[in-house]
Amino acid sequence: MKVYLYANNMISKKGILANLRKTPIGRENYDSALEREYMVELERDAAVVSWTKKHGIKIPYKILGFPHNYFPDFLVEYKDGHKEIHETKGLPLLLWLSTKLKREAAEDYFEKLGWKYKIITKGKAAFYNKI
Repeated sequence: MKVYLYANNMISKKGILANLRKTPIGRENYDSALEREYMVELERDAAVVSWTKKHGIKIPYKILGFPHNYFPDFLVEYKDGHKEIHETKGLPLLLWLSTKLKREAAEDYFEKLGWKYKIITKGKAAFYNKI
């Protein structure tokens, strides 16, 4: 696991989680402790058939008129066949303008597909810095 300290004192833990059963290739990269913990939760969730970060979904949005693309964190498929997109986001990122604009673009995009879009804000271990 690599730990990065950004200029605003936010810490990001990046790495690879392996030996996964519900992803196509059995391993996935994570960009934060929250993402890592959520991957474990998805693996343990009996209702989840499969999930991946390598889904290829790209959502266009604009910041101050400039075009950008948003790549959501997780595509999750459930036993009943429905699909959802899940984005992990901790504080203070929830308060950023870019997060708000990405969320709005994603909600519009996935509503047209009939999919749910969820923001996952914390997990116990990540929240208490135990990962």
